[in-house]
Amino acid sequence: MRILLLANHFNTGGISTYLLTLIKGYVARGHQVFVATSGGESVAEAEALGASHILVAGLKVKCECHPGLFSAVKILHRFVKEQSIDILHPQTRVTQSVAAVVSGFSRRPYVSTCHGFFKAHVFRILFPLWGRRAIAISRSVAKHLTKDLGVSSSRVVLIPNGVDSEKFFPATSQQCSELRERFGVGSSPLVGIIARLSDVKGHCYLIQAMNELVHGMPGVKCLILGEGPMEAELKEQVRHLRLEASVKFFKINGQPAEILPAFDVFAMPSLQEGQGLSVMEAQACGVPVVASRVGGLVEVVKDGETGILVPPRDHLALADALIKILADKELASRFGLAGREWIMNNFSVDGMVDRTLDVYQGVLKEK
Repeated sequence: MRILLLANHFNTGGISTYLLTLIKGYVARGHQVFVATSGGESVAEAEALGASHILVAGLKVKCECHPGLFSAVKILHRFVKEQSIDILHPQTRVTQSVAAVVSGFSRRPYVSTCHGFFKAHVFRILFPLWGRRAIAISRSVAKHLTKDLGVSSSRVVLIPNGVDSEKFFPATSQQCSELRERFGVGSSPLVGIIARLSDVKGHCYLIQAMNELVHGMPGVKCLILGEGPMEAELKEQVRHLRLEASVKFFKINGQPAEILPAFDVFAMPSLQEGQGLSVMEAQACGVPVVASRVGGLVEVVKDGETGILVPPRDHLALADALIKILADKELASRFGLAGREWIMNNFSVDGMVDRTLDVYQGVLKEK
């Protein structure tokens, strides 16, 4: 097949990781893959895996009605016809809008992936734009599509994200020590989070939890890796609580797989989460997890076996769970080993890739 994947940008994040996983699997199976985005740091990796990238500056918008999308439609319609694309696969609302128009003009079908939760506003209900199939990355997202957004259950396909076992794996003691030195934390108990700095990720509750931890566990550190609109507000919260020595902010320089093994515990205090790919990646690296009991997180963390689930917005419960794991190395080791086994056995890349290709084949047969 000749497959066109679409996203607003190709910067580091969950959607980019999803696309890179599909690209690697598709190319290995002999398919020709094209990716249209407005660019980003993951373009080089996609091309190294064998995909062809099409730079479409018009996709760098947030509104599906933005006039700049007319140029994107024109470019991609011509590309789809010239390259005889078989199927389009958009990842965002903006690219769904573009794919819908291009599909209408070119008579090429498209399917979409729903990576999270959306407000059920009138425009989204009247113009769902999910294509022939809507792929949901978790049961929670699948329910959201049918119950909140009115998508027919016959068009929703559950395909959880897979984690690449060749990319995410536990590090040796020496590698962990080198990673810790890189961040200047030495042998301190270490909590980490890799996520966009937005309010939905719940970083503020993690900072509040750290305010509790520093009193009960002197020397504990927290690394917050990511960028986003909440950065200034979160840094001000750290200053207000006088946690500058304990809570450090970093941009994501490098791949998450190169960072995750340094953590003693991975925290994800989200208020809402479609699935929690970074949580899955942490578990694949043998790192125990403390996460909110919301959305898809309840499907990827086995409470009491691979980590601990806590109520959202409850910094005291979050602090208690973090201390429980940090203070008990045997428990942390048991959670870490069980977490990797759980992810490898239930969220394989091959399963994700093959099932997505099956969706494409089914849609093409309908055509």
